[in-house]
Amino acid sequence: MTIRPITTPLGHSLPPHTPHALTVHLPGWDTFIRLRDGDQEIGKQLKSMYPRFSPLSCVKELGIKLLTHLSTAFPDSGISPTTHGCLPFTTPDAFHLAAAHCISHHRADEYRYSESEVSKVEFRVVEFWGVRLVSDSDAAANADGTATATDKARLYLVIYPLPKAKGIMGVWTNPGIGISTRLAEVLLPLVPSSDGSSPETGAETKQEQEQKQLKVLDWKAKGSDFISSTGTGSEEEIPEPTYLPESDAHEKLRKRIVALCQRIPRDVELAARLTTKDVFLYTTGMAAVFRLQEAFFKSGRRGPVVALGAVFHSTFHLFEELEGTTTTNEEEGEVEGFKHFGECEDSEKVMDQLEEYAKGLKQKGKKVGYLFVEFPSNPLLVSVDLGRLRKIADQYDFPVVVDDTVGSFCNLDVLPVADVVVSSLTKTFSGYADVMAGSVLLTPSSRYYPLLSSTLTTTHHNALSPSDAAHLLFNSSSYLARSHTHNLNAQKLASFLHTYSTTHQSPRVISRVLYPSIPSTTSSTTGTAYYQQYMRSSTAPAPTGPPYDEMEGNDSFTPGFGCLLSIDFLSKNVAKAFYDHLHVHQGPHLGAHLTITLPFNDLLWGVGERERKYHAGYGAVPEQVRVSVGLEEWEDLKEVFKEALKYAEEEAVKEGAC
Repeated sequence: MTIRPITTPLGHSLPPHTPHALTVHLPGWDTFIRLRDGDQEIGKQLKSMYPRFSPLSCVKELGIKLLTHLSTAFPDSGISPTTHGCLPFTTPDAFHLAAAHCISHHRADEYRYSESEVSKVEFRVVEFWGVRLVSDSDAAANADGTATATDKARLYLVIYPLPKAKGIMGVWTNPGIGISTRLAEVLLPLVPSSDGSSPETGAETKQEQEQKQLKVLDWKAKGSDFISSTGTGSEEEIPEPTYLPESDAHEKLRKRIVALCQRIPRDVELAARLTTKDVFLYTTGMAAVFRLQEAFFKSGRRGPVVALGAVFHSTFHLFEELEGTTTTNEEEGEVEGFKHFGECEDSEKVMDQLEEYAKGLKQKGKKVGYLFVEFPSNPLLVSVDLGRLRKIADQYDFPVVVDDTVGSFCNLDVLPVADVVVSSLTKTFSGYADVMAGSVLLTPSSRYYPLLSSTLTTTHHNALSPSDAAHLLFNSSSYLARSHTHNLNAQKLASFLHTYSTTHQSPRVISRVLYPSIPSTTSSTTGTAYYQQYMRSSTAPAPTGPPYDEMEGNDSFTPGFGCLLSIDFLSKNVAKAFYDHLHVHQGPHLGAHLTITLPFNDLLWGVGERERKYHAGYGAVPEQVRVSVGLEEWEDLKEVFKEALKYAEEEAVKEGAC
């Protein structure tokens, strides 16, 4: 069979390309490392990138146009798109987050803002009106049956000097609360051009032109105004947010998530108690994690946040900000830090350690704030003993948050053991890498349900744009059908690679394959069994009728082990030889329609020696390749991976001869 090379140009998204694409193809191991290390030549070729990493596409264009408008309206401000960057948010708490982030001791010395530099960070509020965010046909109904829409939308702009971008960009990346490309696309035409005219007024009536307006509100502040030692109180005067309206698609999404969680559940009575009021939607998976953490703190749970095993890098960085004693604000008191148990393959051992830790806190009159675990983890695919974890959590009174993104709730039902389930709907649920969203699902039987439900209901404000919700609703109609193929392809690939690794010893190339169905080679406890305990039944009949008849693949879907696997090679050079000759798309993201690979650990944990050693110590080694398996024909995938293994073998022979 002839291997077909990937024709997607460097820096472009997986096909089909849209302004809302989430992916980027960066072929070759060293290409990503060069980008990580700040190679401008690679950066200049980027036409697409995961939008949560930095503002791109419509968001970047909107920021530039707003900076241009500000420089024209306020010529003495010193603001210019050539000297400043702009991060737009729908919520004013971004200002406090930005000020705290850029001066944090967690920033590297060369990126951390000094006291004088933080005063150069400027906060502005702009207001759009005449904004049509919801079409009449998709508008949510009021109690009287009339439709609602908004004619006003406020954005909160964090404006920073471009040379200090790396010191502040984390406030966009890790909390995940920035605006989406679709919202930016709607607002772009409303920003006047540099000569003050509207860019799209040719065929419009005078009334329509007057409705297209942008106003810069009188309020403004500097980053230094939000630092407690030098603050001026400006934060108390921030104009109230408008947030975003909900559409009919939002409620349909909540209903779909509830229906999927009620589809062949492990606990029928518990699942039956779920309602759409238990589902909270957010702009990204990270926003779901961030806002849930915020709700825990506001509800009084300010003990240490505990994470088990490998967690998504942005989640880890979000938790890292809690290391040491971090003041959230004077009224809410202090958060007591972050505790990470990295090595979790031996689940029995880590549960013993967790129990001792919780016991030690109790003896000091303290308790865990909440515990966070991915099931299974990204990229190590470890599944811990959730049953024992539940017993420890009950004994020492702390909530358990399970991120089921990798396994996904079509395959897994963790509600019987989780107090909260968080999911990145950006991944397999959407499936086409062109829209972002996240969800928080509260377990009705949890002892923490009344407090969390009350807190989230009070604090949750919609930031998921109606156009994003509508697109996600459309994509997710094929969620079950796609997941069925993901499961089959990933299982076949993991089995093929595992068999290869155990039978092909001369030269030996792969040390192990990480996938929930593959038994661990380094531990006596089996994550496979723990995963299978929470799989939905493959023998029970599929439910019928609405809303299941709207879900493509409902009748034929079989639960499996998800789309993600990782491969540990004998050395980094062998891994690179394999990766550089693997004819699939290469970049960040998982759960897309096409297969994507990434040197995940070397890219994200390979910069500093201390950080690299720490994460490698629990299995996140630099010689690992992460694979998100797509919807291609299995035989085609098999040949592509077989071909790449030949180059890995050649490199292994060279290393053996040295």
